[in-house]
Amino acid sequence: MESYFQLFFRETKVAVKRWTDVLTGIILFFLTAILFPLISDSGKDFLLSIVGPIMMFSSFFASLLSMQNMFKADFQNGTIEQLLLSKKSFVGLIFTKTLAFWLFTSLPLILVSGLIASIYFVTGKDILIIQMTLFLSTMTMININAFTAAITLGIRYPGALMTLIITPITLPILIFGSKAIENSILGLDISGPLYFLTGMMMLSLFLGPWITASALKISMD
Repeated sequence: MESYFQLFFRETKVAVKRWTDVLTGIILFFLTAILFPLISDSGKDFLLSIVGPIMMFSSFFASLLSMQNMFKADFQNGTIEQLLLSKKSFVGLIFTKTLAFWLFTSLPLILVSGLIASIYFVTGKDILIIQMTLFLSTMTMININAFTAAITLGIRYPGALMTLIITPITLPILIFGSKAIENSILGLDISGPLYFLTGMMMLSLFLGPWITASALKISMD
């Protein structure tokens, strides 16, 4: 267990040193989300009707920007190889790295989303629903991103290919996340979309590290 904590703290130090990567994702999320109230009809009803898709797609674009750096630096400096050769569970180590990456790339987006939601006239518990939806969605997307980054690790310019792989896989998350936010604002039942997002999150947390670890082993060969 100590090795996992050490790896987590190492990832924390690395993220602090690469603070520009974290800040870039937050800026992209913020600019994308506030763009529509600035360039479109600022009516309350219209903004409330689009806040769900805007929040989901803004977080999706921010995740696309950061996922290329998930394993590339560690692959180049030999860290991935050291983790693979260590006596600890490679799957557990990859899970730790993925969790640390989520903490510094996705958690800030969830915190900022409350402020952005208020621009769309969202108030009260609906802001909490937006944050909960983003939490469930980003936890799933980070595991999808990790697998995509791992399987394209050996490609010199993987950006376009990563986008083609991740977009159709992530689309159901975006749809059900948008529906959960929309239903909350309309006062409808949100249990269905949230159950789906929770199930996808649990599935990704269970299978994601295994699949990502296998993809990394293939890329290392």
